[in-house]
Amino acid sequence: MKNFQLIEKALLQEKGVLSPQGALMVKTGKSTGRSTKERFVVDHPELKTEIQWGKVNQPIAPERAQLFFDKASEYLDKNETFDMSAYVGCFSVSVKSLSPWHIAFAKNMFRDEVISSLKDQVNEDIEIKILHLPDVRPQDLGIEHEYEKAILLDPKEMKVVIMGTAYAGEIKKSAFTLCNFALPRFDILPMHSSANCKVDGTNSSVLFGLSGTGKTTLSADPGRHLIGDDEIVWSKKGLSNLEGGCYAKLINLSAEDEPEIYQAANKFGSVLENVYYDDSTRQIDFTDNRFTENTRASYPITSLNKVYNQNVEASTPNSVVFLTADAFGALPAVARLDKWQTQYHFISGYTAKVAGTEIGVTEPEATFSACFGAPFMPRSASVYAKLLAEFIDQQNVPVWILNTGWVKGYGKGDRFPISVSRQFLELIQSGELENVPMKTHPLFGFKVPESIPGMDPQWFEIPDGEHVANLAKKFQQNAEANKDAFTEEIIDNGGPRVLN
Repeated sequence: MKNFQLIEKALLQEKGVLSPQGALMVKTGKSTGRSTKERFVVDHPELKTEIQWGKVNQPIAPERAQLFFDKASEYLDKNETFDMSAYVGCFSVSVKSLSPWHIAFAKNMFRDEVISSLKDQVNEDIEIKILHLPDVRPQDLGIEHEYEKAILLDPKEMKVVIMGTAYAGEIKKSAFTLCNFALPRFDILPMHSSANCKVDGTNSSVLFGLSGTGKTTLSADPGRHLIGDDEIVWSKKGLSNLEGGCYAKLINLSAEDEPEIYQAANKFGSVLENVYYDDSTRQIDFTDNRFTENTRASYPITSLNKVYNQNVEASTPNSVVFLTADAFGALPAVARLDKWQTQYHFISGYTAKVAGTEIGVTEPEATFSACFGAPFMPRSASVYAKLLAEFIDQQNVPVWILNTGWVKGYGKGDRFPISVSRQFLELIQSGELENVPMKTHPLFGFKVPESIPGMDPQWFEIPDGEHVANLAKKFQQNAEANKDAFTEEIIDNGGPRVLN
């Protein structure tokens, strides 16, 4: 089916309504974000040392997992289904679902064409298969299971089953996770990041960051061309986009601050999840979070105005940026990392959660997610960090931290203005920030610019006080709790200088 037919079918099933601009607006019920405790990885014997087992990658026995796959396949065969086939990077991907709008989502997110140069480097035919039953619980299929949801990933067979959750992000993130398992075997680094470049593919830049740090917003720069906003791969030949669309966070979206994303989200073919709208006018209030903070839009990357050729790899990056939304007022606006600090902060993957972003979060909380995307990186963080360090060293790529959080701390001051973050990013991407006077941070050891003509001096202040030392200690505690990912050399040379 074409996308418009899938949208028509969703409307007939009363699974959504159209906005005044023509976007399909849907609700995902109880599940408005990714599931964590309900997610399992099939524990094949040959994967014992290949997967970073734990809370993120919970093991499930192969024979028990097969029960889920068999029951799901039988149910799909007996009911009306919708399907699609496309590509994720250089791999084939197919999705079979009970829901037409989820297939419209998948068509937005996956690629129409394979990246041939990436395919040449892999030189292996791999297909990812996804079975999707959003409104069917395991118990409905006679499966005894402690949860009403189940997301099972099989990295050996490269297949996925999703049950009991209508949150569409599970589809793309499951495919992404399996790609991230496979690609390092071919010396290709998968990244939870965005990337952009000049129109000819030169001066490319990679932006890592967890949800809410500005990864999508800052990569959609009107002066540059977008490579991708969430799932990027770095090979020896350059950068490319694993997916074919964008899955943008919409909370507080405005036409003034994010015109490209606003325009792309508000058009026919886009799928908007859990946005609040007036029932009589269907006008959307993007500031309303009554359903969730995690309101989302999926749309083809071609809905944006300035997009780099998706079938050709861009140049190897001229800069790498770690985005963090520090909520404690402890980090400076921007800082330059050396090779050890790069590995330390990459494996740490720091940002902060604030009130309202998750149920139960009432005060700012430091959160660490290895490689800025632990749920999607099934191998040990050291595997991805080693590849990143090799590429950065071979190509002499400068690495920066860009703080998009709160200047004085959450509840004490405003967030860094998008205009200021964009200005710093432009200086990083142009190379100008490399040439300004720097001072060394007394605790973290990274370099902080002293000043830039024409910019407000407040953006160059190095925060000082107990809250800075407290954050540094949280970094140390995280490294201590994840010793398998950090070497002593990385901790000693890249970590903060704080007495325990």
